Amino acid sequence: MLQEPLSAGGAFQPLSGVTVVEAASYVSGPFAAMMLADLGARVTKVEPPGGDPYRRFGRAVQGTGIMFANVNRNKRSEVVDLKADSGRRRLRALVAEADVFLTNWRPGVAEELGFDESSLRSLNPRLVWCRVSGFGQDGPLAGAPAFDTVIQARVGLMSVQGGAGSPDSVRGYLVDKVTASFAAQAIMAALLQRASTGEGGVVDVSMLDAIAYFMGPELLAERTRLEDGEGRPALAEQLTALRCVQTSDGWVLVSPVRAKQLKGMAAAAGHPEWVDELRGEADPGRRTARIYDLVAGVTPSATTADWLERFEEHDVPAAPVLDIDEHLADPQVEHNRTYVYYDHPALGRIRQPRHPTRRPGASDQPDPSPSPALDE
Repeated sequence: MLQEPLSAGGAFQPLSGVTVVEAASYVSGPFAAMMLADLGARVTKVEPPGGDPYRRFGRAVQGTGIMFANVNRNKRSEVVDLKADSGRRRLRALVAEADVFLTNWRPGVAEELGFDESSLRSLNPRLVWCRVSGFGQDGPLAGAPAFDTVIQARVGLMSVQGGAGSPDSVRGYLVDKVTASFAAQAIMAALLQRASTGEGGVVDVSMLDAIAYFMGPELLAERTRLEDGEGRPALAEQLTALRCVQTSDGWVLVSPVRAKQLKGMAAAAGHPEWVDELRGEADPGRRTARIYDLVAGVTPSATTADWLERFEEHDVPAAPVLDIDEHLADPQVEHNRTYVYYDHPALGRIRQPRHPTRRPGASDQPDPSPSPALDE
């Protein structure tokens, strides 16, 4: 059952005492369970014989997949063959004692295995069952296979990254990770509700709905008012105007948002007269594109550090375009202790991001336990 958060000075583990059974694979479900584990929950990862297929995805060292390790720390593993009666009995025993059951099976699989909502409720009325799916539990696409880029394509995200002629995907598993974040949030909300009602229940999170919600604040801006119709250009046309500019030794991202910052951008470039030229352009997207064209014509004359100093002087948001190694050496990253370092039995000394949540006065979270070996 839920415990009170630890007092100030202790590690921030608000989910200490919460038991989670994760029967999920790849990223969306396991990453959600890892978020709960990082906050103190006890997570048992239920795996089929042979293990989560993600164990064999990408680069492996001594049989341990690095990407698997990055979404499965702070868990224990138990092999359960759900095709066998004994395996289904074992899962029922685990779920009977759990606070949370987390799955990312295709709709209908749970029912085929005998784990429908009513049977789980009779087994454990306090259980919170979070069902992560691609498109939802019903509807025309409910049974379709869903992976990150498939959802990116269907939700309009690829069109924003590229353009009408060359759509592109976001590099990295954005949809999976956003879905995992919403799943963890939904589980904690359901646990909070259970604390007052005494009863659990089912919460559904689909990848399609999660990324649509995530995109809503800005990417849906020109489709929010129904009376605007479909004639207005999508915000993607304005977003594509934002870009990096090249310096003599690298790249700088400049991100003016307010008119004052556009003015500062021109002043930093040594051409305050550009502001008068921009006033003649009414379309925000074309105005933004024009200032970038003008600035890109002068930025190769100085170094990245020089330009950052100039933009800072005029209070213009800007940043160097760092590669991963440069990011890891960033003084702010080091100050924040963004990463934790510990020994993994198969991978050796490893680095992983810590959970981003902190509470003033509390100590850092304890060092993670490494991803488990199969059935460990």
